[in-house]
Amino acid sequence: MKKIIVSTALLYVLASCGGNQPQQNTETAAPAAEVAPQTMELTINAVGNTMADMAYDTKEIKAKSGAKVIVNLTNQGNDPAMIHNLVIVKQGSEKDVAMEGLNLKDQSYFNATNPNVIAGSPMAEPGKTVTFEFTAPEPGTYTYICTYPGHWMKMQGTLIVE
Repeated sequence: MKKIIVSTALLYVLASCGGNQPQQNTETAAPAAEVAPQTMELTINAVGNTMADMAYDTKEIKAKSGAKVIVNLTNQGNDPAMIHNLVIVKQGSEKDVAMEGLNLKDQSYFNATNPNVIAGSPMAEPGKTVTFEFTAPEPGTYTYICTYPGHWMKMQGTLIVE
């Protein structure tokens, strides 16, 4: 009788401990959630009706690297000579990009294939809005300018990509 009780007790202990059998993990890992790229939309106004007072009303914008950025450029001027665009360029290349664009009227006064150009808008006539979108580049500081002839030195702002 003692043998039966000891044997039964031993079987109970082994069964409750799982014996030498490996334990199976019944939990399954949830698939990693894909994070959609951030999208941001903003409006920048081109203001002024003379070479002396033309400007962008927004001097600095921020975006996260990889974000989809939608820019609405509104030309609030009413003088027919005040035509504007917005071209985002690598810092230090503003003059080169603007000078290259002088003869590119049919391309909105900038060369979209220039490696210093991140993105750019069509030309906005007075009272009109144009929209363009781009993916924010790698983190850094970039400049946006108007490449219409003679405007780039006055019409500038900064894009900070984090």
